[in-house]
Amino acid sequence: MSDEECDYMSDDFLAKLTQESENRPGLKRSYASTREHEKWKKKESILEEQRLNKKIKKSIKEIEEDKRDQGLQTSIDSSNKGFAMLAKMGYKPGTSLGKDNSGRTEPVPITVKAGRGGLGRDEAMKKLKERKQRILEERARKLVADFNPNAFRAQMREKHMMKRLESDLWKAQKSCRQLDLGKEYSEPMEFWFWPREKEKKLEDDFEELIEEEEEIIYSVEEQLVMVVEYLRTEHLYCIFCAINFTSHEDMGDSCPGPTRDHHDSDDHDT
Repeated sequence: MSDEECDYMSDDFLAKLTQESENRPGLKRSYASTREHEKWKKKESILEEQRLNKKIKKSIKEIEEDKRDQGLQTSIDSSNKGFAMLAKMGYKPGTSLGKDNSGRTEPVPITVKAGRGGLGRDEAMKKLKERKQRILEERARKLVADFNPNAFRAQMREKHMMKRLESDLWKAQKSCRQLDLGKEYSEPMEFWFWPREKEKKLEDDFEELIEEEEEIIYSVEEQLVMVVEYLRTEHLYCIFCAINFTSHEDMGDSCPGPTRDHHDSDDHDT
């Protein structure tokens, strides 16, 4: 083998490769850098261990709860002075207290208080909750006891009739305004003959909505009767027939009457 050819199995060749690999960029080049790297690795290892311990570590509250639960679940034994005194008096584990063995077999349970409220406040809140519940229950019982089916049906019927009267009055007022304007009447005979609307007025450079407030001394049913009578007399118009008649004779012959009941009964007859 000539001197120019390399022996890939020789120690010299392997030593050169090792030396070249140690001198590659990014690797440790000196003892100082190696030392710093080892210190950094050790520090990172310690920090990681601390982080893991911090995640696993329980809070003081959890530790207290664990110890308390463990203590409550552990029965007392002969090492306890109270237990030793009971044993001397004849007590045996699992039996009840008392001369005739009619007493408790288990210790009085412990109720751990949660929250920061005082004992008095908790008791007051409990009583208040019970009082509110009793009031609601008493109110429900009274409603059931005082319920009258006939009165309830009468009330619902009255409510339905009032809604129908208000609807008929609104239709009559709209028809009255339209027919009055058709005859070039600028104002209604009574202010409540037309639907009440809000008028826009300017005051102190501000636009405000002002609604005319006038007291109406007549009921809805009384208003409806007067508006319908006006429409039939002045305009020969029936809101229930929705027809403008040509004369009073035509209205008398064709219209059943001035009320809704006349028209409803006429529909049933036909």
